Amino acid sequence: MPRFELHHVGIVVPDLEKAIHFYENAFGMHVLSREADTDVNPHALGIAADDVRLRGAILEAGGAHLELHEYLTPTGQASRNVYELGIGHIAFAVEDIHTAFAYLQSLGVRFNTQPQLIIEGVLAGRWWVYGTDPWGNVFELGQSPRQPAA
Repeated sequence: MPRFELHHVGIVVPDLEKAIHFYENAFGMHVLSREADTDVNPHALGIAADDVRLRGAILEAGGAHLELHEYLTPTGQASRNVYELGIGHIAFAVEDIHTAFAYLQSLGVRFNTQPQLIIEGVLAGRWWVYGTDPWGNVFELGQSPRQPAA
C-alpha cells in the first residue's frame, strides 16, 4: 500500500479576508500561502456549473494545515448540521480548555455548551467542547488528560 499523510482540511467561507483574520486571532494560525482569484474546472470539483472562480489560503498551526476557500462563482449559502454526512468538525488541541474557552468567548465565539468532561471509557479524563466560527463551521476544542510526570 502506498504511504498516505493527511495534508490539510478545507472549509468554504463567504469572505476569505475575514476568515483569515478570525483564524489568526482566534487560534493563532498563520498564512503559509495564498491562492489568487483562480478559474477552476467545475467538473474536477464535482460542481454542476459552467464556471467556477475561487480564491484561497493555507493556514498553519502546530504542523496542521487548514485550507480556506471563498467561491466567487458559484456562491453558496447553505450550512449543514454536524450530524450530516461529510466533515463534521475540525478539532484544535489545547493545553487548558477553560482558558481557551474563555479567550474565544471574549472574541465573540459561540459554543454549544460549557466544556464537557468525559467520565468513562477510553476517552475518560478528556475535556471537549464544540463551537462555531462566524460562518457556522463547527470546531472542537479538546484537552487530553494530563499524564503524571515520569
